Amino acid sequence: NGFDLQSHISLEEMDASEGNDSWGWTDPEDGTEYALVGLDNGTAFIDISDPVNPMYLGKLPTHTSSTIWRDIKVYQDHAFIVSEAGGHGMQVFDLTRLRTVAAPPETFTEDAHYPGFGASHNIVINEATAVAYLVGCNNYSGGPHFVDISNPLNPTSLGGYSLDGYTHDAQVITYNGPDTAYTGKEILVGSN
Repeated sequence: NGFDLQSHISLEEMDASEGNDSWGWTDPEDGTEYALVGLDNGTAFIDISDPVNPMYLGKLPTHTSSTIWRDIKVYQDHAFIVSEAGGHGMQVFDLTRLRTVAAPPETFTEDAHYPGFGASHNIVINEATAVAYLVGCNNYSGGPHFVDISNPLNPTSLGGYSLDGYTHDAQVITYNGPDTAYTGKEILVGSN
Protein backbone atom coordinates (compact mmCIF):
# COMPACT_ATOMS: atom_id res chain seq x y z
CA ASN A 1 0.00 0.00 0.00
CA GLY A 2 1.47 3.33 -1.05
CA PHE A 3 4.28 1.86 -3.13
CA ASP A 4 4.55 1.53 -6.90
CA LEU A 5 6.54 -1.27 -8.53
CA GLN A 6 9.07 0.48 -10.77
CA SER A 7 10.48 -2.59 -12.55
CA HIS A 8 10.93 -6.33 -12.30
CA ILE A 9 13.59 -8.82 -13.36
CA SER A 10 12.30 -12.39 -13.38
CA LEU A 11 14.09 -15.45 -12.09
CA GLU A 12 13.96 -16.79 -15.61
CA GLU A 13 15.96 -13.79 -16.86
CA MET A 14 18.61 -14.65 -14.27
CA ASP A 15 18.54 -18.34 -15.27
CA ALA A 16 17.40 -19.42 -11.80
CA SER A 17 14.51 -21.30 -10.26
CA GLU A 18 14.43 -19.61 -6.86
CA GLY A 19 15.66 -16.47 -5.13
CA ASN A 20 16.05 -15.99 -1.40
CA ASP A 21 17.91 -12.92 -0.18
CA SER A 22 19.47 -9.67 -1.32
CA TRP A 23 22.04 -7.14 -0.24
CA GLY A 24 23.42 -4.00 -1.83
CA TRP A 25 26.57 -2.15 -2.75
CA THR A 26 27.07 1.49 -3.71
CA ASP A 27 30.20 2.13 -5.75
CA PRO A 28 32.23 4.72 -3.82
CA GLU A 29 33.73 6.09 -7.07
CA ASP A 30 30.54 7.10 -8.87
CA GLY A 31 27.58 6.30 -6.61
CA THR A 32 26.20 3.53 -8.84
CA GLU A 33 23.88 1.30 -6.81
CA TYR A 34 23.83 -2.47 -7.24
CA ALA A 35 21.56 -5.21 -5.94
CA LEU A 36 23.27 -8.49 -5.02
CA VAL A 37 20.69 -11.25 -5.22
CA GLY A 38 20.97 -14.74 -3.75
CA LEU A 39 19.66 -17.34 -6.16
CA ASP A 40 19.41 -21.11 -5.91
CA ASN A 41 22.30 -21.51 -8.36
CA GLY A 42 24.46 -18.43 -7.70
CA THR A 43 24.54 -14.72 -7.01
CA ALA A 44 23.13 -12.14 -9.44
CA PHE A 45 24.45 -8.59 -9.82
CA ILE A 46 22.00 -5.90 -10.95
CA ASP A 47 22.71 -2.22 -11.64
CA ILE A 48 19.74 -0.47 -10.01
CA SER A 49 20.96 3.11 -10.34
CA ASP A 50 18.02 3.69 -12.72
CA PRO A 51 15.18 1.96 -10.82
CA VAL A 52 12.87 2.03 -13.82
CA ASN A 53 15.47 0.37 -16.07
CA PRO A 54 17.61 -1.96 -13.95
CA MET A 55 20.34 -3.86 -15.77
CA TYR A 56 21.07 -7.51 -15.01
CA LEU A 57 24.87 -7.61 -15.30
CA GLY A 58 25.37 -11.31 -14.73
CA LYS A 59 25.82 -14.06 -12.20
CA LEU A 60 28.51 -15.71 -10.11
CA PRO A 61 27.60 -19.42 -10.16
CA THR A 62 27.44 -21.39 -6.93
CA HIS A 63 30.76 -22.89 -5.80
CA THR A 64 29.19 -26.37 -5.57
CA SER A 65 25.51 -27.26 -5.98
CA SER A 66 22.17 -25.49 -6.05
CA THR A 67 20.24 -24.86 -2.86
CA ILE A 68 17.41 -22.60 -1.76
CA TRP A 69 19.60 -20.54 0.59
CA ARG A 70 22.47 -18.15 -0.05
CA ASP A 71 23.51 -15.06 1.94
CA ILE A 72 25.67 -12.09 0.94
CA LYS A 73 27.37 -9.26 2.81
CA VAL A 74 29.85 -6.58 1.66
CA TYR A 75 33.14 -5.33 3.05
CA GLN A 76 35.72 -3.09 1.30
CA ASP A 77 34.08 -3.39 -2.14
CA HIS A 78 34.00 -7.19 -1.96
CA ALA A 79 30.98 -9.48 -1.69
CA PHE A 80 31.26 -12.39 0.75
CA ILE A 81 28.85 -15.18 -0.15
CA VAL A 82 27.85 -18.26 1.85
CA SER A 83 25.34 -20.98 1.07
CA GLU A 84 23.67 -23.97 2.62
CA ALA A 85 25.02 -26.08 -0.26
CA GLY A 86 27.38 -28.79 0.95
CA GLY A 87 31.07 -27.96 0.53
CA HIS A 88 30.33 -24.41 -0.64
CA GLY A 89 32.57 -22.47 1.76
CA MET A 90 32.72 -18.69 1.29
CA GLN A 91 33.05 -17.07 -2.13
CA VAL A 92 34.69 -13.66 -2.42
CA PHE A 93 33.87 -11.40 -5.38
CA ASP A 94 35.53 -8.06 -6.18
CA LEU A 95 32.55 -5.78 -6.83
CA THR A 96 34.66 -3.19 -8.66
CA ARG A 97 34.57 -5.63 -11.61
CA LEU A 98 30.96 -4.56 -12.13
CA ARG A 99 32.21 -1.17 -13.39
CA THR A 100 33.44 -2.66 -16.66
CA VAL A 101 30.81 -5.19 -17.71
CA ALA A 102 30.88 -4.85 -21.49
CA ALA A 103 28.24 -7.32 -22.67
CA PRO A 104 25.74 -8.29 -19.96
CA PRO A 105 24.80 -10.77 -18.75
CA GLU A 106 28.24 -12.18 -17.92
CA THR A 107 29.11 -15.35 -16.07
CA PHE A 108 31.56 -14.27 -13.38
CA THR A 109 34.23 -16.20 -11.51
CA GLU A 110 35.07 -15.83 -7.84
CA ASP A 111 38.17 -13.84 -6.90
CA ALA A 112 38.89 -15.91 -3.80
CA HIS A 113 37.44 -18.83 -1.89
CA TYR A 114 37.55 -19.67 1.83
CA PRO A 115 37.11 -23.45 2.32
CA GLY A 116 37.24 -23.50 6.15
CA PHE A 117 33.68 -24.91 6.41
CA GLY A 118 31.14 -26.53 4.13
CA ALA A 119 27.71 -24.97 4.44
CA SER A 120 26.52 -21.86 6.26
CA HIS A 121 23.11 -20.30 6.72
CA ASN A 122 24.16 -16.69 7.17
CA ILE A 123 27.06 -14.26 7.31
CA VAL A 124 27.47 -11.18 9.51
CA ILE A 125 30.34 -8.70 9.13
CA ASN A 126 31.66 -6.26 11.71
CA GLU A 127 33.20 -3.64 9.41
CA ALA A 128 34.98 -1.94 12.34
CA THR A 129 37.13 -5.02 12.94
CA ALA A 130 37.13 -6.70 9.50
CA VAL A 131 35.74 -9.92 10.94
CA ALA A 132 33.10 -12.07 9.26
CA TYR A 133 30.93 -14.26 11.45
CA LEU A 134 29.57 -17.30 9.64
CA VAL A 135 26.55 -18.68 11.45
CA GLY A 136 24.56 -21.86 11.03
CA CYS A 137 27.68 -23.62 9.76
CA ASN A 138 28.39 -27.30 9.77
CA ASN A 139 31.25 -26.75 12.24
CA TYR A 140 31.34 -25.27 15.77
CA SER A 141 27.97 -27.01 16.38
CA GLY A 142 26.38 -24.41 14.09
CA GLY A 143 27.71 -21.57 16.26
CA PRO A 144 29.66 -18.61 14.88
CA HIS A 145 32.81 -19.26 12.88
CA PHE A 146 35.09 -16.20 12.97
CA VAL A 147 37.04 -15.21 9.83
CA ASP A 148 39.53 -12.36 9.41
CA ILE A 149 38.67 -10.57 6.16
CA SER A 150 41.04 -7.60 6.57
CA ASN A 151 42.64 -8.84 3.34
CA PRO A 152 39.45 -9.68 1.42
CA LEU A 153 41.24 -11.95 -1.04
CA ASN A 154 42.90 -13.97 1.72
CA PRO A 155 40.34 -14.77 4.46
CA THR A 156 41.80 -16.60 7.46
CA SER A 157 40.18 -18.45 10.34
CA LEU A 158 40.10 -16.91 13.81
CA GLY A 159 38.30 -19.89 15.39
CA GLY A 160 34.72 -20.20 16.51
CA TYR A 161 32.28 -20.67 19.36
CA SER A 162 30.26 -23.86 19.85
CA LEU A 163 28.96 -23.75 23.43
CA ASP A 164 25.47 -22.42 22.60
CA GLY A 165 24.73 -24.59 19.58
CA TYR A 166 23.18 -23.47 16.31
CA THR A 167 23.06 -19.74 15.58
CA HIS A 168 20.52 -18.81 12.91
CA ASP A 169 21.34 -15.10 12.62
CA ALA A 170 23.35 -12.51 14.53
CA GLN A 171 24.41 -8.92 14.86
CA VAL A 172 27.93 -7.95 15.90
CA ILE A 173 28.97 -4.55 17.18
CA THR A 174 32.04 -3.05 18.79
CA TYR A 175 31.06 -1.90 22.28
CA ASN A 176 31.46 1.81 22.98
CA GLY A 177 30.42 2.32 26.61
CA PRO A 178 29.31 3.18 29.15
CA ASP A 179 31.10 0.24 30.88
CA THR A 180 34.75 1.02 30.12
CA ALA A 181 35.80 -2.54 30.99
CA TYR A 182 34.26 -3.62 27.68
CA THR A 183 35.01 -0.63 25.45
CA GLY A 184 36.46 -1.83 22.16
CA LYS A 185 35.26 -5.42 22.64
CA GLU A 186 33.04 -7.08 20.06
CA ILE A 187 29.60 -8.21 21.15
CA LEU A 188 27.70 -10.85 19.20
CA VAL A 189 23.95 -10.99 19.73
CA GLY A 190 22.88 -14.34 18.33
CA SER A 191 19.49 -15.80 17.47
CA ASN A 192 19.90 -19.37 18.64
